[in-house]
Amino acid sequence: MWLDDLRPLQFGAPAEGERLSEGAYQAFGIAGSGATVANVVGPRDVVGARLPFGQLRIFSRSPQPRRRVLVVAPLSGAYPFLMRDLMVALLDIADAAAITEWPNARYVPVSAGRFGFAENCMETAQMARALSEDGDGIHIIGVCQGALPALAAACLLAEAGAAPLSLSLIGGPIDPSRNPTRLWRVLQERSLEALEQQVIETVSSAFPGAGRRIFPAWRQIDAFALYLWRQGMTGGDLPFRLAFDDGDDPMRFPLARLCWNMMDVAGEFFMENVATVFRENALARDRLTVAGHAVRAQALSTTALLTVEGAVDDISARTQTEAAHDLCLNIPAGLKRQLVVPHAGHFALFYGRRMRESVLPALAEVMQAGEAARPVT
Repeated sequence: MWLDDLRPLQFGAPAEGERLSEGAYQAFGIAGSGATVANVVGPRDVVGARLPFGQLRIFSRSPQPRRRVLVVAPLSGAYPFLMRDLMVALLDIADAAAITEWPNARYVPVSAGRFGFAENCMETAQMARALSEDGDGIHIIGVCQGALPALAAACLLAEAGAAPLSLSLIGGPIDPSRNPTRLWRVLQERSLEALEQQVIETVSSAFPGAGRRIFPAWRQIDAFALYLWRQGMTGGDLPFRLAFDDGDDPMRFPLARLCWNMMDVAGEFFMENVATVFRENALARDRLTVAGHAVRAQALSTTALLTVEGAVDDISARTQTEAAHDLCLNIPAGLKRQLVVPHAGHFALFYGRRMRESVLPALAEVMQAGEAARPVT
């Protein structure tokens, strides 16, 4: 496939001398966790494949997993281990749960090359291919910003005859012009040139990524602090969620730690994400291309589609994710599902009790639907 030329994939973990410096990733702490009964041990944790920028991390309870799920982590400032609670929950309904593990750009040498929005989509597609290397179908889940590369990757794979069995999009701005949020309005007011000058920095020579342009973690921390203050002033659910943590392991991995532990994001990705998603609205307008290849949502026809939204989500507001159903015209109505979680804000969609009680069953059901609709070969 053409992806192999642009984002070459290597199976297995990197050799000792090829590993990124400490600080590039945050450990999920999932391997070996959980009860050990009836000779069933906790999940294995391996790097299944690596690409020029990201890597595929796989948690599995079986040496030969049948149902495999790929979570496309958002590149919005937090480390991918923000998805830890969701990954643990998925292991109750899947044999293997993998995640697109994006590193802190500060620790990625310039020699690794650029990583923009197109590379985000291509590496996601390559990780999906790696997870289904033996030809079995997989399920893709895109969360928050990750919903966009998840949908784009699914479309590119469908064009190549390798469509996922199901695609679930959770709280993602597929069409951010629908029910616009404060973020969308702010990004319409600034020129891209002025924004880049204001927020993009260059990594110093003290780090492996010296010379790389980044959107620094400290700016994201400032933005999150402002968001948390606004949530407190308006009665949002995040302050309560942080104080009364209902995650899988709130002692070792409290939501506060997952949220506040930020990383630097590649500068070209940050700017291209703003331009492509929030300014051009390219995916919703059917104008998105990746390395010259058109991303056609109409290519999806046998994939079961689920969209999940929080009723009070103020990051990806109601109907923004739902827009995927209008784009995927060739998916039959019987394979489409929508879930709006009552009283749920953004973080409740992938963390805590509401996720486990409302979102997880919907994910299990759409996976079953996709498997039942698998084309006979």
